[in-house]
Amino acid sequence: MGTPIRGTVDGLALYHYAADGPSIVVIHGTMDRAGGFRRTARQLEGFDITVFDRRGYAGSREAGLAPTMADQVRDLASVIEHVGRGAVTVLGHSLGALIAMHASLARPDLIASIGAWEPPLPWLAWYGESAGTRAREVAATEDPGAAAESFMRLMIGDRLWDRLPTATRDERRAEGPALLADLTLCRMPDAELDLADVVVPVLVGFGSESPERFRRSAATLMESLPDPMGLEVADASHGVHLSHPAELAAFARAAAARVPI
Repeated sequence: MGTPIRGTVDGLALYHYAADGPSIVVIHGTMDRAGGFRRTARQLEGFDITVFDRRGYAGSREAGLAPTMADQVRDLASVIEHVGRGAVTVLGHSLGALIAMHASLARPDLIASIGAWEPPLPWLAWYGESAGTRAREVAATEDPGAAAESFMRLMIGDRLWDRLPTATRDERRAEGPALLADLTLCRMPDAELDLADVVVPVLVGFGSESPERFRRSAATLMESLPDPMGLEVADASHGVHLSHPAELAAFARAAAARVPI
């Protein structure tokens, strides 16, 4: 698969790998961006793939913020309508998976199936979030940029963070407002989801090495969704798109295969 065609819709930067096969739209999670899924997209030969930067991140950083779940759903719907292929499979990573499930309720005409990789379920009493909690603590005493750095250090480790080019670190710090908006919207009442209401086919993904809260989230989805299927990726953790892009591509193909004929 070659170089994607870059475009915009409603101020959102998107990247389209055109093909004649089924359409998959990828939506990323917190402190991530479309570019993190480039290697996965290139493993999906024959599929029509669209990835986009959510509002406040990377190429969409100047597009403002999407501070509520309804805002995030509208953005995803705008991207899918821009693709123009009718209902699509949505590959959602982390918060992106939660947004995709909400979108399936608000716009069932646009979503045929979902590949949900370890979505957060922060309204449940047992759910913990060390990186997000620490980021909020830092933001309360410092600034959004410091919160973004704190989050990234906890996610990728101090060594990798310190090896990033200065320009990259500055760019990630500039995404602090989007990070804090994500952490806030997850805890708003409208982010809570009755999983039994999600009727589109959902493939639930999780890594064998993922933190307990993510594995428990996946197990909760498997217990609560009407017709779930699950897929574990061996030796993978939450950042599966960075460590196991081929396996995530296989997961996306399996999610697309769940679309009713």
